[in-house]
Amino acid sequence: MPATLAGIARHRLAAASRRLGTKNPVDYIGGLIDRTFDLPPGDPRYGKNALLPGHLPIEHSFSETARGSLRLDMEPLGPMATPHGRVHEVSREARRMIAGQFGNAALRWFDERSEPHRGSRLSGGARFGAWFGAAFDKDGMQECKVYYELADGGLDDLPPTLRHVCRVAQACLPGLVPIFSSVACSRSQGGQRVYFFHQGDLRLLDLEPLMNQIGVGHQLPGMLTAVGLILGGRFVLPDGSVVVALRDTGRGIEMKLEILLPGIPDPPREMHGLIQMHLQQRPDSQRA
Repeated sequence: MPATLAGIARHRLAAASRRLGTKNPVDYIGGLIDRTFDLPPGDPRYGKNALLPGHLPIEHSFSETARGSLRLDMEPLGPMATPHGRVHEVSREARRMIAGQFGNAALRWFDERSEPHRGSRLSGGARFGAWFGAAFDKDGMQECKVYYELADGGLDDLPPTLRHVCRVAQACLPGLVPIFSSVACSRSQGGQRVYFFHQGDLRLLDLEPLMNQIGVGHQLPGMLTAVGLILGGRFVLPDGSVVVALRDTGRGIEMKLEILLPGIPDPPREMHGLIQMHLQQRPDSQRA
């Protein structure tokens, strides 16, 4: 096992890419990894991060909608960086990669969407500033993404359709508080998503008015089935466990419900088996 934190992160990503059959992310972001994890292994300061509190601030993930991809997110530059420093570093790194991988047209789109977030509008209470995200497949970098922490009034800088949808969401669910926005470029398109933290308990049926207004109400029964099965019959999510994200796809509005398991006081011990049971309805996804 590597003796440095940067080496551990590099080893983890290389192993995951071999498992999924993708290009190695280290070939693209090795420098960013080295600049982020330059403190000795075991340094407790790394646990004080906003992405994965108590753990090394890098995670890789799997999505059944992109089965051949390795996705990762990280809080760059280590625990001593300022939120403004992260915004500058992540924006610079993303611009370099987008120009090199996807071309100048993609870079112009990214600059336009990210410009309001690349300034100095973050308040003194900012927690992290920005995170870096990317996805890789067998052909290389598939997507480059930046998560920008939203300053006060940050919704005002969104594109008109997304701004309107966010206002509708807050009217339907007053407990929604905007926390960050992601700006992503891929080989064929760009996209922006806004993430809200829900303050207070959330009854899943309370999502129905919002889902109906944005045109995805027909998906509520399937969501209730999945969450109810995986969480052992729980249909009320406690305070601190819910993030709702909204994205304008150009073909309609997409809503994503994220459940933060550390906020669930008594998750089922057999959760892995329950996830497998749910995926039996989609054998291709289960195999992936």
